[in-house]
Amino acid sequence: MSVRRRLAGTAVLAAAGLLAAACSSSGTSSAGGGSAASSGSAASSSASGQVTIGVDLTYNNTAFWSAYISYETQDAQQMHVKLLGPLLSAASASLQNQQIEQLVNEGAQAIVVNPETATSLGPAISYATAHHVQLVSVDTIVGVGKVYLVVRASNTLYGQDACAYISSKVKSGYVLDLEGDLTSSNGADRTDAFDSCMAANDPAVKVLKDPTVWTDATAVTDAQNAVNAYGSQLKAIYSQWSSPDTGIIPLLKSKNLGPGSANPVILVSDDGVPFEMCDIGNGSVSASQSQPANLYAQYALTYAVDAAKGVKLAAGQPGGGAPALQNVSYQGDTNLADPIVAPFVTKAATTLSLTSPVDGLPASFTTTAVSDQTLWGNAYGQSHGGVCASS
Repeated sequence: MSVRRRLAGTAVLAAAGLLAAACSSSGTSSAGGGSAASSGSAASSSASGQVTIGVDLTYNNTAFWSAYISYETQDAQQMHVKLLGPLLSAASASLQNQQIEQLVNEGAQAIVVNPETATSLGPAISYATAHHVQLVSVDTIVGVGKVYLVVRASNTLYGQDACAYISSKVKSGYVLDLEGDLTSSNGADRTDAFDSCMAANDPAVKVLKDPTVWTDATAVTDAQNAVNAYGSQLKAIYSQWSSPDTGIIPLLKSKNLGPGSANPVILVSDDGVPFEMCDIGNGSVSASQSQPANLYAQYALTYAVDAAKGVKLAAGQPGGGAPALQNVSYQGDTNLADPIVAPFVTKAATTLSLTSPVDGLPASFTTTAVSDQTLWGNAYGQSHGGVCASS
């Protein structure tokens, strides 16, 4: 895929004051006019009448998804959208399919869904299609049927970026990969890209592969076991999401492997939440992929409105977070996507290069300095008491 390294020209949305973490489908509505800024489909989100959009998410109990819900609530107000939800499936694929049927029956004209896995939505897609309702998948590729659009950054890029940073610093010893759920496209893509990249570009380093199924306690325990087993020979940890950082950072400090020690362990994570911006600034975290919660919310909702209004989209048309809409495939199914670009954040901007990039991705790129106030984690953090408030 063609990848831009910066979110050029994107306005940072002001964060909503309250987090809408409701578990029922009681609607959140607003009479506010106007529309969110978007590329290619802005006209479809004009306030010509209220549109009812259902929302079904897997989680609301992480910093990333709490921020996502807050942005989505604000965007709905700006776009004159009535929200049904968000319903929360709590890692149950069967419950999520039932909830989507419920949203269809309650009058949702389109539905934004964060699927449990790339292949778990089959019954929901069939039911919604039979009732002329289309789904927009946010953060996860769909490989079990047709959806209107996928709003998701390249998780292959996430794994390669983490590899590029770690391989530039580590030439021996052990690196721990705290894998997400390998049945999800996100966990699988990050893992496959990281492992392939490390094998090709840093072959003297042994990668320890620990699956966690996105469970924070498992990740922290795995990190503790690696520290106990390998000590100073453990050179880096790649945590595929941000939440484990809060347990790993004090663990490393207690073992004299934190910042300022003789053998500090590099910690790289994914999400770009406010506390990661704080931790990168103070050296506790070395780098993080800034998965843009604000743009995920904005464009998922924008495309859901397009779906409700019957707007026809095609590959090659201008995207919101990417230069153009593209087709993405997973397990034989192909769906249209807006592959939003996620910056890789380090303390200072630096250029990283690989001898052997993954899957046709660029071999060289420049990171984004944590001081960049256009990063969503900085903007959201500043509006919620500062980036270090929850660190």
